[in-house]
Amino acid sequence: MANQDNGLRQCPTRIDGTGVLFAHKVSHGQCQDRQRGQYHKCFTCAYNNAYVAVNGMPVAETLATASDSSDESVKVG
Repeated sequence: MANQDNGLRQCPTRIDGTGVLFAHKVSHGQCQDRQRGQYHKCFTCAYNNAYVAVNGMPVAETLATASDSSDESVKVG
């Protein structure tokens, strides 16, 4: 998810809201550099230029809601 106070975003921020094992905080410029360099995780990222052109910029709350909704309660007993 994006970090509003510093203008940083999590790389990658998955389109489906799924958490990632290794994530980095990057600036907008670093994000664009990674996309130009064909970074191997960009194709699943919500900040991918091709994805943003069709769907618009991701909203942090939407991504957080998507990741929270995938957690299902499990009753034991």
